Amino acid sequence: MARLYESLKGFLPRPLRRLLGEINQRWFARRTLRRKYGDWFEVDWRKKFENLTDEEWKAAYDRAWKNRGNDCVDTKDAALFLNAMTEPGSVLDVGCGAGGLAIRLAQAGHRVTGMDVSEEALRIAQEAGQNAGVSIQWQLGFAERIPFPDKYFDYIVSAHTIEHVRDLSQTAAEFKRVARKKILILTPKQSYKRYMDNYHTQFFDTADQLSGVFGLHAFTCTGIDAGGNDNEFQGKAWLYVGNIESLR
Repeated sequence: MARLYESLKGFLPRPLRRLLGEINQRWFARRTLRRKYGDWFEVDWRKKFENLTDEEWKAAYDRAWKNRGNDCVDTKDAALFLNAMTEPGSVLDVGCGAGGLAIRLAQAGHRVTGMDVSEEALRIAQEAGQNAGVSIQWQLGFAERIPFPDKYFDYIVSAHTIEHVRDLSQTAAEFKRVARKKILILTPKQSYKRYMDNYHTQFFDTADQLSGVFGLHAFTCTGIDAGGNDNEFQGKAWLYVGNIESLR
């Protein structure tokens, strides 16, 4: 029903769509989310996230994976990353979640480390990697404090994760510190809303909002329509590919 509503809303004039969105946010969204997900889901996440401790943050995402495990990365998304990676190399998948992207990169010949803030997600990812017969290192960690030395990986990839971080500028600095060749980001094209069925904290309505975070001289930022994807994320997104070597 939600997808049908979103499809029909797309045919309405922009001012009317905005008005309907404001009405929904003010009067219905919070109660709808509470009914849909129950007590485990923090409906007021965007009001609270800046004051959470690391342990509270990790616990929230562990609950999310236990109650709503999902893989936003579609096979077509993985192909976009692979096409942008000129040759096999070492890869850090930041926010690897259930491991879907990390596994596909490993199957393509990359040496992959998957990192996530959730121990529950890493448990699921490790099991999936074993079932797929690939060798991947799994690491617990925050995007703002990547536990690896400078220039340790050829590629940093991050799919449907950068919109979840607490400190965007620190995350970008860490990506640039650890990557040798390229940073590759897939993130939703979204405007801020207080109540949404996710824990997003960062929003990128335009390509400039995303590319400006990294400040790289050589990059591409391409609009992607993921409406036909099989997995959870359905909508428009950005694919950002930044060349770290352009900083040198």
